[in-house]
Amino acid sequence: MATSSPRHVNRKRDGEVMIALLGVTGAGKSTFASIASGKQLEIGHGVKPYPLSVKFELDGRTVILIDTPGFDDDQRSDVQILEAIFKWMTRKGLLKNQLLDGLIFLHPVTLNRVGGAEQRRTRLFEKILGPKAYKRVIIATTMWDDLKYEEVVRSRLNGRSGEGGVWHELCSKGAVMRRHDNNIESAHKIIREVIATSDRYGKVKSLLESELARNQGRVGKTSAGKELKARLKEDIRLLRSQYDDLLRDPPPEPPRTHGGRHERKDEKWEAWSQWKDDMRGLDKMIQTKEFELEKVDTMVVSKKNTAAEPSENLWRPR
Repeated sequence: MATSSPRHVNRKRDGEVMIALLGVTGAGKSTFASIASGKQLEIGHGVKPYPLSVKFELDGRTVILIDTPGFDDDQRSDVQILEAIFKWMTRKGLLKNQLLDGLIFLHPVTLNRVGGAEQRRTRLFEKILGPKAYKRVIIATTMWDDLKYEEVVRSRLNGRSGEGGVWHELCSKGAVMRRHDNNIESAHKIIREVIATSDRYGKVKSLLESELARNQGRVGKTSAGKELKARLKEDIRLLRSQYDDLLRDPPPEPPRTHGGRHERKDEKWEAWSQWKDDMRGLDKMIQTKEFELEKVDTMVVSKKNTAAEPSENLWRPR
């Protein structure tokens, strides 16, 4: 199924081409890989199985498309996302000199709003890659068939890549946007562009890999780790401020019964009970953030765990 015209053949390099697919759930990663290869992606066997990889031939080259952890998973914290990325990198050998040729970031044009989670995860993605690797990223827009107002969508995409947009940093330093039309010709055109860039500049060496090597595997010393720590410290500061505000202004305590328990018959008790719940909730969130901050600061990627199948716990304390 993966055929091509001779004019596309690039004979400069041999060997396998590894390309990572990124994107939110529903962006079309599995569809892109299936269209490009004519195959279904290999399915993992974890608690929540997800597509892992597919291999096929294109222009005489062996191409491997590999899925990545979900950057849009709101059920996981940013620290858990970073941990998932490390496990993925280790499983795919990306911490053992088996480097990527490029990254295809799939984005559905039907997704209008830029949420806080997307902004945070995009910043984390940038810190993992580093500016020198941005030119190895293709943002492939998908779901064009579902549109009614194409000009409106083009304006939104320009806003994402323009000054102040969520993709501005990436696109201003080499990342490009390409339209994927949900067919094999479009998919292969995007993949060929990744291959041509890799043939020109070599394999992708992420900033994260370089920083881990320089800092004896200490995650807290990397740009991604510092980004997370700064964000966690700000979250803790805001949560503590909310906690202190509540502590300074408690509602009137409801009267107690002869047994020492609070009366549960009026609005005073409901206000008091809600205040107590809010205080406990904030305290729990502060403790969680502090735990995550300590975790990032003490994480070390152990060389013994940079095998093809990492242990369940990738981290070890310093």
